[in-house]
Amino acid sequence: MLVPTAPTDRLDQLVGRQLWRLSAAAGLPQATTERLSAVLTVLTRESLGRPAAEHYPGLSGINANGLPFQWSASFGSGKPPATVRFLCESGTPGTTARERLPLSLDRLGQACRLVGLPGVPQWYTDHVLARVLPHPEDWPAHWRSALWTGVGASGRAIGLKPYVNLRRDSPLQRWRRVGWVLKDLGRDRALETLCHLSSRVSRHSWPVGLAVDITPTGEPGRIKTYFRSGPVTAAWLQRWYAALGADAHVPAVRELLDAFPHPDRAEYPDQAFVLTLEAHATDGVFTLKTDLAVNRWTAGDAAVVHGATRLLARLGLGPAGLDTVLAALGATPPAQDRSDVLRFVGLGYEPDGSHHVNVYLEPPVTTTVAGPHRRRGSQGPRPTATGATPADVAAAVRRAVRRLAGAQQDGHWSDYALPVGTADTWVTAYVLTQLRDLPAGLRDRSVHAASDAALTWLRSARTPGGGWGYNSTCDNDADSTGLAVQALRSHGLLVPPDALALLRRCRHDGGGVATYPPGSAPGAAWTAPAVDVTPTAVDALGEGRHRAAAWLLEQRGENGLWRSYWWLSPLYPTASALRLLAGPGHTRPRDRTLRPTREALRGYVGNGAFEIALLLRCRIALHLMDSADALLGLLLDQQNRDGSWPASAHLRLTTATVHEPWNAVDAGTVYLDRQQILTTATVVDAMAALLRIRSLP
Repeated sequence: MLVPTAPTDRLDQLVGRQLWRLSAAAGLPQATTERLSAVLTVLTRESLGRPAAEHYPGLSGINANGLPFQWSASFGSGKPPATVRFLCESGTPGTTARERLPLSLDRLGQACRLVGLPGVPQWYTDHVLARVLPHPEDWPAHWRSALWTGVGASGRAIGLKPYVNLRRDSPLQRWRRVGWVLKDLGRDRALETLCHLSSRVSRHSWPVGLAVDITPTGEPGRIKTYFRSGPVTAAWLQRWYAALGADAHVPAVRELLDAFPHPDRAEYPDQAFVLTLEAHATDGVFTLKTDLAVNRWTAGDAAVVHGATRLLARLGLGPAGLDTVLAALGATPPAQDRSDVLRFVGLGYEPDGSHHVNVYLEPPVTTTVAGPHRRRGSQGPRPTATGATPADVAAAVRRAVRRLAGAQQDGHWSDYALPVGTADTWVTAYVLTQLRDLPAGLRDRSVHAASDAALTWLRSARTPGGGWGYNSTCDNDADSTGLAVQALRSHGLLVPPDALALLRRCRHDGGGVATYPPGSAPGAAWTAPAVDVTPTAVDALGEGRHRAAAWLLEQRGENGLWRSYWWLSPLYPTASALRLLAGPGHTRPRDRTLRPTREALRGYVGNGAFEIALLLRCRIALHLMDSADALLGLLLDQQNRDGSWPASAHLRLTTATVHEPWNAVDAGTVYLDRQQILTTATVVDAMAALLRIRSLP
């Protein structure tokens, strides 16, 4: 729950205390912190000199609620952030942006003097403000703000970066103003690049702001132009990276997008992206930074923290640093169903090729107190998994399988909502395979009845082609057919020879199995071997395991995990591959062969119940049981009262022309199991595997 701060607390007092805590966490010298605090006071004396509140009407455009201040935490190494950065606006509340401008410039000049400069550099006045700001008689009535100041401190240095509003006139005029600033500041090669880019990426790219670093010597540093998107697909972002020749950074961008999926819609909401084009002091050197307005589609600070933690871990940037920042701000634990603090998450790269992640936070003006919270579909709080007994685990599985049995309609399960309709055949076969190894003590009459009905329905759903597809309107595929064959065989039922023939047609000489057989439309990557599909199909065939195992090991990524074609999570193909490589009855590779996979799984941060369950399954396969109880606890804590788990199985309908979605920004639309069937069945399978190992009731 949220407990308001004492009414005597003012914004300047709250933010000032947060600055000192962040400085301590960053290890800044006391002298630097004192000077940084003085800069903060000068810049925000009027704007933050007021009581904390829920809204600040008309005060600033920095935050949606008008609060004229925002923290920025930057992570570029495995250590906690060694910088303290913020963005603020100066001026008296209640005045217009035009009226606040002179005071803002005066406060900027004072800040310059505090960091050792004589005042606002003349070049900034003559070549930036004069080019960008309107004449007094043309001042836009809609402007809430005209000038902001960014501040960053590291070690003994404090840098200043003033931002100017570009949101007026046509996009073409805005692009031209940026070009004039580059020309006036002697960045001729950068201007050439800008002109080249404008013809390729200007559509739906609205220049909204311009920032120039004032270096410690008073010279201009990086020149940053901020572009805000309209309602766009990921193709908009892909055009930017391709136009700038930044293809080497696409895999990292893919990690950013996958950390904050926008399911069931190809188009992102208006203003979802803010892209920064950074012209460095070395003329002609450009980099890009992509900021996601994550709270436009991600509900709750906790989900944003999970996504940012996943991103930091995937890029090797040390997720513990985010915990340090949140603790210093008093923003723990993050809210589950409210976006109180987290605003943007951004990914950028430096000229040397290294990456950094920025997390933008509104300063907390409330104290978050840990307490129970409700989940969608829940009927009230439930105890956490701390100290859970074997009986508690078994009870959780029983609730889940009863929920699955109750979710069946007309003898089958269905989930997802793709353009071709809902998935019924594939989902039904998948659930049956997840329930096949359920210990007898966890099965009741409803589970037996649901399984029998599903098997009957599945046999009737077979197509004239001999196999099964995503649903009755889709062509047969090796994944759905392989799952259906496994389900039938595990219940002692006859496997149609035509289904096995389909799987053989999808098999390639190298040992991998494609989703669709040769000649299928749309072809391309959909008829190429896929690591998501191969283990399932080979298990169903019961032949070709050695060749498939060798092929799978060749496909493993450099980080020790398998990269997925159809899923956002690499743990789905990794869990499937390990069942083939390390499962019972299979020829196990030497321990050193799977050592990279073990190391990767030890450091993996699961996001959502689907990934956590797959992580538990992978660790069981490799006998890495040291964190099994922790993963189990996370799953028990997330279970809904009705026995299900919150939907988190993100399926990607990968574009057929994309062969490596992990190397593509515009890889395809993501879909979520809104009915929670896939997630719940996957968790049941992982928990049941653990119960079998431990011989629990």
